Amino acid sequence: MAKEFDTYIVGLNELLRDFSKLGKEASKELRQASKVIAEKHMVTAFKASAMRVGSWNEDLADSIRAGADRVPKIMIGNQKKTTKGGATSNMLRYPTDTGDAGNSFAPFERTTWLFKARTYQKPALEEWAKAVNGLVTKWNVG
Repeated sequence: MAKEFDTYIVGLNELLRDFSKLGKEASKELRQASKVIAEKHMVTAFKASAMRVGSWNEDLADSIRAGADRVPKIMIGNQKKTTKGGATSNMLRYPTDTGDAGNSFAPFERTTWLFKARTYQKPALEEWAKAVNGLVTKWNVG
């Protein structure tokens, strides 16, 4: 599965490494908070953006879901065949964004829907920072 990051956060790797020292319960709480944030901000933004794609909009929107990780994350696409022609939402994800059909004969148009969905960044990061601060306060053993 491809990984793409929208924002670079200085010190994030070190922060996540330090969180692993707090134990499984703290990590579980952070994953739960991150998933709620992803569902609230990211999934909503990406689904709204996917609905502007055209004929494949519902297939793409239905495949967008939040994942449980220490930072908010979403997953777009799956291997389930969603179109009459047998295409999966994974096969539609990037061609509907870039317009590059690759080996397909489908009439893809450039929509940049993945970029347009990034309106979630500021509120999601602010809410995640509050969640992190709350966990640090709660689980601080230092």
